[in-house]
Amino acid sequence: MPTQEQSDYVLGVARSAYDRGDGLLQLQVEVGYLTGAPSSWGSSENALSSDPAVGWLLDQVERMGWRLEHAGYSFVETGGSSSARIFGTGEGIVNRGAMMGFYVFRRA
Repeated sequence: MPTQEQSDYVLGVARSAYDRGDGLLQLQVEVGYLTGAPSSWGSSENALSSDPAVGWLLDQVERMGWRLEHAGYSFVETGGSSSARIFGTGEGIVNRGAMMGFYVFRRA
């Protein structure tokens, strides 16, 4: 579930744009993230987490009078590390970052 702060921000932006009479609204929402840490063996340990409640947030925007026109996604890397494997078989690589959803709404 998006945090209350994130939800309030997104819904506030949507409400302000609607009240101004805007015809289009673009929102950017974090929908998941990739975390990880190098292991002691030099391999990588990544964990992917997603937020299934993003749909709830998009539904709330639509209830204001917006209609979802387009959705796109992008991985935004925030860091990474690599370490040599213990038996010399290469490197273990760990990436970290956020999966961002980009949503374009049209006034209904």
